[in-house]
Amino acid sequence: MTTTNNTLVAKLFAVLAVVGLVASSVAVLAPQARAQTTTIQTATAVTAFYRDMTIGSTGADVTALQNWLISKGHAIPAGATGYFGAQTQAALARYQAANAIAPAVGYFGPVTRAHVNQAIVIVPGTPTNPGNGSNELDGDEARLSNFDLVREQSSGNEGDKEVEVATVEFDVDGGDIRVERLDLRVEGSNGSLNTQPWRYFDRIAILADGKEVADKDVDSRSDWSRSGDSYRLSLTGLKHIVRENDAAELTLVADIAGNIDSADMAQTFVFSIDDRGIRAVDAKGIQQYVGEDSETVSFGFDAEENGDLRISTNSDNPDASILVADEDRESGEYDVFVFDLENRDDVDSLLTDLTIDVTDMNMGVDASDVIRRATLEIGRDKFQGDVNASTIEFDDMDAEIDGDDEVTATLVIRLARAATTTPIAFALANANVEAEGVRSGNDATVSGSASSETHTIAFTGIVVEPVSTSQTVVTPGSDASSTYGTYSIRFEVTGLEEDAYIASTSATTGTVGVQYVIGGNAFAGTESTSLTSTADMEDGFYLVREGRTETFTLTVTLDPSTAGTYDVRLNSVRFNEEADFTGSTVFTVANNADYRTDPLYIAN
Repeated sequence: MTTTNNTLVAKLFAVLAVVGLVASSVAVLAPQARAQTTTIQTATAVTAFYRDMTIGSTGADVTALQNWLISKGHAIPAGATGYFGAQTQAALARYQAANAIAPAVGYFGPVTRAHVNQAIVIVPGTPTNPGNGSNELDGDEARLSNFDLVREQSSGNEGDKEVEVATVEFDVDGGDIRVERLDLRVEGSNGSLNTQPWRYFDRIAILADGKEVADKDVDSRSDWSRSGDSYRLSLTGLKHIVRENDAAELTLVADIAGNIDSADMAQTFVFSIDDRGIRAVDAKGIQQYVGEDSETVSFGFDAEENGDLRISTNSDNPDASILVADEDRESGEYDVFVFDLENRDDVDSLLTDLTIDVTDMNMGVDASDVIRRATLEIGRDKFQGDVNASTIEFDDMDAEIDGDDEVTATLVIRLARAATTTPIAFALANANVEAEGVRSGNDATVSGSASSETHTIAFTGIVVEPVSTSQTVVTPGSDASSTYGTYSIRFEVTGLEEDAYIASTSATTGTVGVQYVIGGNAFAGTESTSLTSTADMEDGFYLVREGRTETFTLTVTLDPSTAGTYDVRLNSVRFNEEADFTGSTVFTVANNADYRTDPLYIAN
């Protein structure tokens, strides 16, 4: 054989080694080529590389990489041994430097792997799938069919992250596949507006089985290739395995730019995938393609959300109570008002300023004469307020309320020394709340309102708690006109700070110890009442000593002149630190069912 022929055989041998033909080819050609070439180890056919490799790595994919480097002119003196050593590292570093892959240090990582995979010549054979178990492909040549592009969301807000645009679906039969690349086409439908997708999108990613398998920053012109009026984007390195007889589902998600020009917000983009826009490899190492450019979804844009806050009274808003002041010092803390702030948008908002109105005070009384300090607690954060004549202002709070979240705020006050005795209540209107979007800085929407119960400031206090209610219709004889109703309300009274005196009288009006309300039909007729208690009596007053709890029973008898349905509700309890009505304080109980009897029908 001539030298020329030997040289040709050697070159043919090298090509066979690179593309991974079986070892029998080497056995046939090697005797003739040995005189002019270095022996080269062959590897199984390579469809793509799937793992990182460095010093110490071994395996068929190392052999394939070494053959690749040799074929590109980067010599490895020892040949394709299947062991990643210093020679392979040096050859790889030269390849990286020659192809502007940084850093060129001889490490086969994601960047270099993607570059090589793009340039590989695919040949039939057994794919190199490092690892075992779920990483390996099984079956015969695969078939991809029934492609569909399903709309997810038709629009997204400016600045939103991971908005689901569409889901790619197709069936896999005949064998497993590994999806490697998806080519996306995007086209603006309104030619009079900006049609450049990088002005609208910051990032596009692919989710499979809820996990991100590919993503790409797309906010630069260089990230896109143009094709007529549309732009293309190639997402590579998916490595997503779909098993035989399963349906593939790949969801496209987008991060929307936060600085879209207002004039371009009306733009709509059409997303599609070309007929061969998805590339996969099956268990036989054969490339499979699927896609259909006639399947499209449209996607538009909405103005950025800034938050939609709704104010409401919390179910734990304190009942009406006595706030006991001290003649000589500032009082302890009282929780007087609890409300909720619900953010109904899915973007975070920043609560900046809030003003609570102070209401129901006696004429001429300022809140600053009553309240020494006010604190608003939101979660673990506490904000100090400025107390004015009729408001409490909380400025520069910067309290963040997450999107689709609700926070509870509690107003806590301390009474001033020798605070003026007065009823007092608190309210929050939406006009008194300022908030903005965390990301945008624009004003958030605020709606709703909340208010507290009316509390009473006094130097002697009581706590009133319900016990039970009962009612009955009494018909003493056969004469229907003698029918009447008897209503009973039992409650407990506890003395605070000092002894409390409660008059033993009761009525619907006037200066009495206990006042009640008749509900139902308008009452006309005869009524009688009594107030009994476990407390000691002193000068016509029941004495509830400091720290003691006594039980009271209000009994009301109604004999109406007109038949009807009636009920009775406890309204208030009047008390004083002396057995006297002068300077007495009215404790208004909560207007709820615990202090109200059931209604009764009474015939006249």
